[in-house]
Amino acid sequence: MILFDPLSIGHFTLYYILGLYLKNYYLVAFLLGIAWEIFEYNLIRNSLVRELLIKHWFIPQRIWDEKSENRISDLVFNMLGYHLGNKTKFI
Repeated sequence: MILFDPLSIGHFTLYYILGLYLKNYYLVAFLLGIAWEIFEYNLIRNSLVRELLIKHWFIPQRIWDEKSENRISDLVFNMLGYHLGNKTKFI
């Protein structure tokens, strides 16, 4: 069970940037994260997409073929990034 992987940094960074520009939209950020995780789950269950990912994508299958615990971890990293971005004063 891996709760932190290289993609966790990407989740955090993306939502940090979102928090810089969209202040106090916590519910929207959370729902966007849930929608992405559902999309990602369904995408990798498609046999054609799965074969293409295995063959061509540089990120190892052990990272993108994640378990439920990692999906929840992704949501946590999303919201941590969003919260810190939301609290950062952006000029």
